[in-house]
Formats: sequence, structure tokens, C-alpha cells
Amino acid sequence: MALTIWKFPLKITDVQDVEMPIGSRILSVAEQHGVICLWALVNPHPEAGKAVRRITIVGTGYPVPHGYTADYIGTVLTSGGDLVWHVFARRA
Repeated sequence: MALTIWKFPLKITDVQDVEMPIGSRILSVAEQHGVICLWALVNPHPEAGKAVRRITIVGTGYPVPHGYTADYIGTVLTSGGDLVWHVFARRA
């Protein structure tokens, strides 16, 4: 089965878990129609199994949790650029 790009809408919250097929590769994050979305390259085969990625969103000027390590995905502007969010992911 061919790889496919899937979209995962995110909530603007400190930490959330996103379930996606095992082996998915996160590509980017951006605002779409007022919602922060994450795009990933996935194997959509039903037998691929699922993995959970822990997503952390940190606003500019807010503290990053002490000792926090994760992969930086990108920065997203919302509210016409008034709010700036930095998105990170790691395995849950």
C-alpha cells in the first residue's frame, strides 16, 4: 500500500497525545482555518499498528518544562500573528 499524507488537527494545549500508524514521519505543522494541524507521512495499512506521539505546544514567552527534550516540528502563528506557538513531538 502506498504511503499517504494525513492531517492531524491539534488543540492549543500544553500536552496532547496523537495516535498515528507505527513508522509515521511528522512532516510539518501549520495553521489551517484557525486550527493548528500536523501533517505526517503514514503507512495507512490497517495492520500497521498504532503509535502515540506526545505533542507539546509552547507559546512564545512561556517556560519550557525543565529538562524537556523533544523534536522541534515548527512554529505556528494564529490570531493574525498575535499568538506564536512552538510545537514539539516525542514518543509517548
